[in-house]
Amino acid sequence: MGISKYHLQDMTTSRSGTDLDRVVIVDGYVDEPTCLGVPPYVSPYPRYIAGAIWTKSPHTEVLYQTIDQVRRMEDPQRLWSTANMLLLIAGMIVPGKYLGGTPVSVKEAKRFFSDVRLDDIPKLLVGPWARFGCGLEGGRMAVSSDVLLPPFDFIVPGDPEVVLASVMSDNGNLSAVDLSATRETPQDMEEYAVRGAHLIPQHPGYSRGHIICEIETYRGCPRYITGGCSFCTEPLYGHPKQRHPSDVAKEIEALYREGVQAFRIGNQADLFTYGSKEIGDEEFPKPNPDTIQKLFSKIRQAAPQLKVLHIDNVNPGTIARHPDESRSIARIIIKHHTSGDVAAFGVESLDPEVMQQNNLKANEEDVMRAIRLLNEVGGHRPPWELPHLLPGINLLYGLPGESKRTLDYNLSFLERLLNENLIVRRINIRQVIGFPGTRMRSKRKSTLKRHEFFRHKKQIRESIDYEMIRRVAPYGTIIRSAFVEQEQGNTHLLRPLGTYPPLCFMPVGRKIDELVDVFVVDHGPRSLSVLPYPLEVSKASLAQWKAVPGVGAKRAARIKGAKTIVSAEQLEGLLELELPSWLTRSLRFAGD
Repeated sequence: MGISKYHLQDMTTSRSGTDLDRVVIVDGYVDEPTCLGVPPYVSPYPRYIAGAIWTKSPHTEVLYQTIDQVRRMEDPQRLWSTANMLLLIAGMIVPGKYLGGTPVSVKEAKRFFSDVRLDDIPKLLVGPWARFGCGLEGGRMAVSSDVLLPPFDFIVPGDPEVVLASVMSDNGNLSAVDLSATRETPQDMEEYAVRGAHLIPQHPGYSRGHIICEIETYRGCPRYITGGCSFCTEPLYGHPKQRHPSDVAKEIEALYREGVQAFRIGNQADLFTYGSKEIGDEEFPKPNPDTIQKLFSKIRQAAPQLKVLHIDNVNPGTIARHPDESRSIARIIIKHHTSGDVAAFGVESLDPEVMQQNNLKANEEDVMRAIRLLNEVGGHRPPWELPHLLPGINLLYGLPGESKRTLDYNLSFLERLLNENLIVRRINIRQVIGFPGTRMRSKRKSTLKRHEFFRHKKQIRESIDYEMIRRVAPYGTIIRSAFVEQEQGNTHLLRPLGTYPPLCFMPVGRKIDELVDVFVVDHGPRSLSVLPYPLEVSKASLAQWKAVPGVGAKRAARIKGAKTIVSAEQLEGLLELELPSWLTRSLRFAGD
């Protein structure tokens, strides 16, 4: 698979016949069950690939671009035509909506890489699209990666860093390389992970500090021994192969030396099982708090002044079956991480029939026990800030066995969370993408209609999400180190770096070029209205004052018309309004 009509030897020696002078890596972004690489997240793929190239051929120039940069270029092929090899990293396995960037589409991949000037340059497709097929969007089946032959000359279903290391060891000759080659052990790529940190300054978010590096601890799913969830590609990696805590720390140290200050330990199926001695023997292996302690303490030693340290995936079934060990691990994480962290629970469905047909990881009572435990341990917060560690919920639709009844099960479960005064950071509602090789392909499809799904999604957004985000971030909550992601008219869209960071809307005031602290003044179903913290009374814009609950246009005009306001009492008198304590503590008056 993956060999085009061109003769390999002709293509790879037509330039210099020796070491490759220049390799271009285009990051089309990835979103897998255990790995996110859409800005501001930087996945391991480009870092490992660059590290493999530099390990085997230190003098090769590696040029790195994101697909969003390519879209803005007038003629990217002019630059690419100067390279000896061209790689595209793609693709989407888990459907999502993105603010920081847009993953490459099949149509774009064909258009960008079909230029006649690239005909003599080997073009490689690597990453999830090459390994599993091309995911297009939720609710649709993936298509074969062969749809991209041409314009690509080689589809690389193996580990790209392993394949590229072999290519570079043979002076760029692709003719004898096994494109399906994979790591035998994690140690195969540890040197690449360290050397690849040098790629980071080329990322467009680097100069502004708007990047968070996704870090792998192991690959594969512990539940592979029972097949894992029917739709998931992660069990296809086989027996999980775990990295050593010291190796993870070395990678983070290298990234930290390059200026990276935000990290997410997110590239694994279940962080709580990292280091378990039962992985490969048990479907729900017993967690090993000692290894988690070693991991996080070494990370803190490697990057002592980091700004963000978050996690991602946790199996609620693990917590339900091993509550004591899971409680210890949650406390260890909280000791070392930064607040506002989220443990993503792949709940998928609360319908017993869907659970049974798709071998899901936890039933409703398991999930409830896991949510209660994380609320107990991680629900407290630093003064006026986000909670330390909350669960997030992933719900997936379009699975075999699904029916209208599934919607009732899921909604009833979410209402139960509200009634028990529990908190989840966010509820992801997605439609499944079907991939070859997964067991879902052989099962009966969902009978749920598209309009029924969207009506159900809207109901959750309106009846559950609004109240939940009020619990996560009450009025006056301070969001630290947010950056402007976009500007829409007279509104800034800001987010902090982290796992599932809250989307913040703020009326335009002064120009924001740096990271800023903000505080919450209102809530939407999945977003927050914020203002700068502290809010300088005399400098805040009219639009910003109007965003404060109870102020309105007339009172905002009074504030802007006043010469000097030196105290909360004076401001309350001017407005003829008693201000809530969360607001007065967030204000800075003249002379403060």
